[in-house]
Amino acid sequence: MAETSSVGILTSGGDAPGMNAAVRAAFRSLKMREPERELLFFREGFRGLARRLDSSSDRNVDRRAVRDIIHRGGTFLGTGRVPELRQPEGEPADLEERLAAREAFLRVAVANLYQMNVRNLIVIGGDGSFRGAKLIADTFRATFPRRHFSVVGIPASIDNDIHGTQYSIGFDSALNNVVDAIRKIRDTVESHKRAIILEVMGNTSGWLALQSAVAGGAAVVAIPESPSSYDHEAIVRRLSAGVRRDYRYFIIVVAEGVHKRAGADWSQRLAERIEGDPVIREALGGPMEVRINSVGHLARGGSPSALDNTLAGLLGSAAADVIQLGHVPGEAPIEGDVVVGCRGPYAIATPLTEVIEHSPRLVTEESPLFQLSQKLMLQDEQPF
Repeated sequence: MAETSSVGILTSGGDAPGMNAAVRAAFRSLKMREPERELLFFREGFRGLARRLDSSSDRNVDRRAVRDIIHRGGTFLGTGRVPELRQPEGEPADLEERLAAREAFLRVAVANLYQMNVRNLIVIGGDGSFRGAKLIADTFRATFPRRHFSVVGIPASIDNDIHGTQYSIGFDSALNNVVDAIRKIRDTVESHKRAIILEVMGNTSGWLALQSAVAGGAAVVAIPESPSSYDHEAIVRRLSAGVRRDYRYFIIVVAEGVHKRAGADWSQRLAERIEGDPVIREALGGPMEVRINSVGHLARGGSPSALDNTLAGLLGSAAADVIQLGHVPGEAPIEGDVVVGCRGPYAIATPLTEVIEHSPRLVTEESPLFQLSQKLMLQDEQPF
């Protein structure tokens, strides 16, 4: 009787609410069809692949391991980023050392996967996690060409910037957390007639800042993909027009990636411009006070939303389908490594190489959501 291969599951990169629900869904779906199939949980992301297996992995896990985790935020498996899997950069001497560290990490990781008879690895994470997964998969197949091995990715990122899916796990929860912060801080700024610059996560993409600003009724949003959105002159013109129309407080949402493009002191410089603007001073009879606040990692916290848990269930189950059936129901089979995503209420599968090539998925000024923000937010030529 042929030996049954094992399936490994890990969570990687930044934590996202709903990761636990994805692990649970993959586990239950795999076991429902093949109760004898061994499932392994690797802890602390990819780092768990290259450490002592007795301390970094859980073998032959049963349903008690996933009991009640659906309600918990973060990831019970732990996560982290592995510097060895990043693209090596630096001076030639340093580069050689980094390449050697990468080779050593990959050598141990694939040997452990081979030893544990893992033929399929489910990776729950974002863009960087999928790039690392591809490196591991390519190294495994080059090292053990006679042994089947494939990766199934499940997109989990509060940035929602992964190609091949309409939404990624964790985005809705983070969105609700940020909108909740906007609603709470509105009470204070309205009472004091102030402006607030609210910094939210989004290193390269502005989806979280943009959608939370639209949903929270912000006056202005600044995102890294659109230089005009974070131009100080343009923002102050909008606010000046607002006070002339009897606006007496403003909420400005800015994605953290703006600070990398326009300077770490972007928020402070904007605050000084607003407080010193003569039009605003004249309209209010004095300067408008500005405060700077950051939602930061609070956006990641708390229990996942109902939508994120539902999405995690859909994608975890789809990952099991790809492993056991060779395709997502209703979709044509795809050979090799894939990422499962969603299009509306349906699961879809996209080749891992395509997802990596087109990620991160960025906001464009032609994006329907960006166009909507321009209709709903404050404009310097607003006619009413």
